[in-house]
Amino acid sequence: MSGARADPGGLIVVLDGDEGRLIVEALAECPFKTVFELIGRLNRQANSAPAGDAAGAARQFTLSRADFALIVGALVKLPFERVHLVLRNLERQAGDQPQARPPAAPRQHKQKPQ
Repeated sequence: MSGARADPGGLIVVLDGDEGRLIVEALAECPFKTVFELIGRLNRQANSAPAGDAAGAARQFTLSRADFALIVGALVKLPFERVHLVLRNLERQAGDQPQARPPAAPRQHKQKPQ
């Protein structure tokens, strides 16, 4: 699934149940005002999995780059020995996806001196 993107600035990451719980735990330590919408989006995506999926099965999540940065920022506040594998997994998955490129600026044509 790496390499796919839902929108030009978004990322698609695959997380198992333990990784998802650790991310929510890290986000819960952040000020509510900054994370409640992200937690809601993650919860909706986790609950939209097909009915036959196992509880801890890996699931695909679509994240904006801002959401991704917020998740990483929250994880780094927890003890390293608890989060290093999740951080490495997120870093690998983000690195596998093409970077969003800003739209090209319109070309300026130089006028010849008269």
